[in-house]
Amino acid sequence: MGAASRGGRGEQVLAALERLRWTFRWKADGLPAAALCLRIGRSSLTLGRLLKHLAVVEDQTFRSKLADEPMPSALAGQRLGRG
Repeated sequence: MGAASRGGRGEQVLAALERLRWTFRWKADGLPAAALCLRIGRSSLTLGRLLKHLAVVEDQTFRSKLADEPMPSALAGQRLGRG
């Protein structure tokens, strides 16, 4: 039985989040700044921007949904993910 199948919903969500954090850290760790700023094709998305976006969304989602803090005014009224 894996860690994600044990415990309550909160433990399962945190285990999944930790697995995703570890995966991104493993993929991006040690990359030079030039690699984090590299664009592929016509996309304006870079790995560095994606990592920053994920950190901001995680922080704001946890603040608003778990800590019951209001969304910052810049994000108020926007939906971050589903639910």
